[in-house]
Amino acid sequence: MGIWKTKPSLSVLGLAIIANILQTEFARAGELIEVNRIVAKVNDRIVTWGEIAKAMDRLNFSESEKKRRASEFVDGKIDRLLSIVAFAEKGMAIPDSYIEQEYNKRLIQEFNGDRKLFRNVLKSNGQSQLEYRDEIREEIIYGHMLATRRRLKEEISPDKVEAYYKDNPSLFLTEEKVRIREIAFSQIADEPPSVLMQQARKTMASLASGDSFEKLASQNGQSPYRDKAGDWGVLVSKREIRSEELRKEAFSLSKGEVSQPFLVSVLERKQDGSIGKSGKSAAYIIKVDEKIPSGRKSLDAVRNEIEKILTTEIEKASQQRWLAKLKKDAYVEINLPN
Repeated sequence: MGIWKTKPSLSVLGLAIIANILQTEFARAGELIEVNRIVAKVNDRIVTWGEIAKAMDRLNFSESEKKRRASEFVDGKIDRLLSIVAFAEKGMAIPDSYIEQEYNKRLIQEFNGDRKLFRNVLKSNGQSQLEYRDEIREEIIYGHMLATRRRLKEEISPDKVEAYYKDNPSLFLTEEKVRIREIAFSQIADEPPSVLMQQARKTMASLASGDSFEKLASQNGQSPYRDKAGDWGVLVSKREIRSEELRKEAFSLSKGEVSQPFLVSVLERKQDGSIGKSGKSAAYIIKVDEKIPSGRKSLDAVRNEIEKILTTEIEKASQQRWLAKLKKDAYVEINLPN
């Protein structure tokens, strides 16, 4: 009786162990099938989901991002493979010495020559040094083949530039800007704002008596620009002035005009990196040295910029037509996971 009681107990335990092993192996097999799943075929070259997933893992994509952008990465891989085929069909090749040179350059530039760190990064990316060299070769070939589709700037006619300028008026707008001088009285020993304003009014009286703003800005207050006679040194737009009080006052003045004393809430950088009010105040007097109204840049001022934009657009369209032709002439099959 005792034997029969023991044997069924061992059998149940054994079955549980076997079931657990089988479940683990089935899970591993499922993962292996998913990783090795063919998501694209270009002529006789296959692309597996593992290749695409690795590329996205290196960018720390979430699972939802992987699903959303998988087709983009597969298309990019197909484009590169087709470029390599076209490169080979032209009878061209890249010497191994050139790949090794680029390999060593990246090792120095990106890892400061630390081969151990380099190997550890490759290992964390699930990539061997040979695979990394192949990736370099692929990038060089793809870049070279796209470069052959580029257009010279001389191909962009003046009438195309002018038409682009007329059709895109919002691209070349300029913001209203001012150049300011300041006299600032800050709290040194927690003085109340009324004391700061009293100091500012005293300075305004000296200004009214004939002293220049520049002289007074050099002699009074705690502005960081005091040694430059209060001059900010640059033209600034509204969005570049963080203080609401300063921004409002600066853009209400005309060129050469001086403000009346006003209080400003001093800003500070918080521990989380954000900018907020510190709880302290400062009294300001500002003068607008220069003011530029908003408007639109002239065509001559943006001609080179437009030529670059048009050149890029033409290059991109040419590259897309070329890659489309390669796809049409090749066997391409795509089968992304759901």
